[in-house]
Amino acid sequence: MSVKNDKISFTKMRSAFFVAIIITLSVAVLYLIGPFFYPIFWAAIIAIMFYPFYNWLNGKVKMPSVNAFITVVVVVITIFLPLVLLSSLIVNESVGLYNTFTQNNTIQPVNLDNITNKLSNSWFQPLIQSLDGKWTGYAASLSKTIGEFLISSIRSVTQNSLHFFFMLFLTFYTLYYFLKDGEKMLHRLMHLSPLGDEYETMLYDRFTSTARSTLKGSLIIGGIQGLIGAILFWLTDVPGAVVWGVVMMAASLIPALGSFIIWLPVGIAMLIFGNFWQGITIIITGTFVISLVDNILRPHLVGKATQMHPLTILFSTLGGIFLFGISGFIIGPIIAALYLAAMTMYNHYYRNELENN
Repeated sequence: MSVKNDKISFTKMRSAFFVAIIITLSVAVLYLIGPFFYPIFWAAIIAIMFYPFYNWLNGKVKMPSVNAFITVVVVVITIFLPLVLLSSLIVNESVGLYNTFTQNNTIQPVNLDNITNKLSNSWFQPLIQSLDGKWTGYAASLSKTIGEFLISSIRSVTQNSLHFFFMLFLTFYTLYYFLKDGEKMLHRLMHLSPLGDEYETMLYDRFTSTARSTLKGSLIIGGIQGLIGAILFWLTDVPGAVVWGVVMMAASLIPALGSFIIWLPVGIAMLIFGNFWQGITIIITGTFVISLVDNILRPHLVGKATQMHPLTILFSTLGGIFLFGISGFIIGPIIAALYLAAMTMYNHYYRNELENN
């Protein structure tokens, strides 16, 4: 009489135990390097952008270490030095904006009585009557809020400067090795991955094309819109034109909405305060010039390269910004692009089954 053997084979048990060890240690490593996710991520993005330059240097002189160092120096000169200068200009403009709007908790440059008289004969008359006598309190509250925000922002930057420069150093250090050894790291990961070269190459191409097109498109569109906005605000005598231009450049990272949420309120505010030609100029220029920059350039610079629907780009960008902060404008579309690539792989692998379903 035979006895049924219910024991799990030792080979299966050993494989399961080995997989469990790999998963546990992988989670531990990810948790360990989690605090340094953003330096690693941005080093990878910058390496993707500047790898063609590094590769060109290697074609001229086969000295990977020296060429990687030269590329890092070029990154510092072309990206971070202009950012430092722009940040210094923003701080100076912010302090000037604070001094313009706030002094002893009152708004000095604006004659509130003149504004009230101008608006009392307009379609804002019911609102003016309900607010009559309360202008000074509202103005003082607004000026105090603006001042506190600017001062707290500058204080926060000062207090966190040591942490920022430490993370910046880690970014450059990681970038150096990504340039120098990135190709070896990539081949090693592809060797260990069970997906196969075809699907691994598909994921890598999606990652690099999405990161490159999103960053390039956002910088070009944001730079153009921010420059036009700063010039427009300067010509229409809006205080802190440079600050608003930079804010508009940051807002342009959001598809569809973008700089619209900056120039429209400013234009309406200028109309409310009686600066009619300035307000109309801002609204017309924003509608027919600034908005067209996004509508014309974004589909060519971002949409075609990422091969994603505008709605997918919009919600992945918004979701990325909400979850990851400013870095989310790249992380969100990358996650969406990798998901779409995974769906393409699924469709390719199970094509026959799906067609016969």
